[in-house]
Amino acid sequence: MDSPAIPALASLTDASAVDQAISLLLEPSPILHSKLTPAVTRHIASAGVPDYYSQLIDLCADEISRWSLEDKAAFLGGHPLIGEVKNLSAMSAKEQGGKSVRTPAIVLRRLAHLNKLYSRLYPGLPYITFVAGRSRAAIVKEMEAVLGLPASPEPIPDDWQEVEKPELDSTEVHAKMQQWGSVEWQKEMKRALGDIWLIARSRLQGMGVQ
Repeated sequence: MDSPAIPALASLTDASAVDQAISLLLEPSPILHSKLTPAVTRHIASAGVPDYYSQLIDLCADEISRWSLEDKAAFLGGHPLIGEVKNLSAMSAKEQGGKSVRTPAIVLRRLAHLNKLYSRLYPGLPYITFVAGRSRAAIVKEMEAVLGLPASPEPIPDDWQEVEKPELDSTEVHAKMQQWGSVEWQKEMKRALGDIWLIARSRLQGMGVQ
């Protein structure tokens, strides 16, 4: 699967080109279009077109660092969940395996379950990680560790049964983690944003540009 083309740096004086570029690098979302694109376009109008696409990523990171928690969460919410197979951008589809790699249905079901558990611990946040070529099965192991769950068998048997109501909120730590905006919640948000920038830079590398 070929990577989509990124707009030329010289065209970034135009808001539509800025939107196209950062949507490709960061994933399109309503708040990206309505807030991030205008802010980055204004910066470029006053400071000039960046010399490298990596600087465009830096501009985005700097702008979002000043956003409210609500807006940061909305931005992260534009990123697809790990294991989604429909309505993915071309870049996300490529990163999550593409059509050339078939993920067993049981692995997709496990990821869907883990995503639900994650959303209980961190309301309003999707689980985001820099896949870096790893399989979805490998991400299952990562998510289980993050959630404090025992590792599932490898490979996961087709008759694997999920626990419908795991006792993830039985401890004081988990209870605190369920609070929107808590210290633990903000720490996880910061980690997710860090991985967003790693993903964006990896996309640049994949397109052979800086």
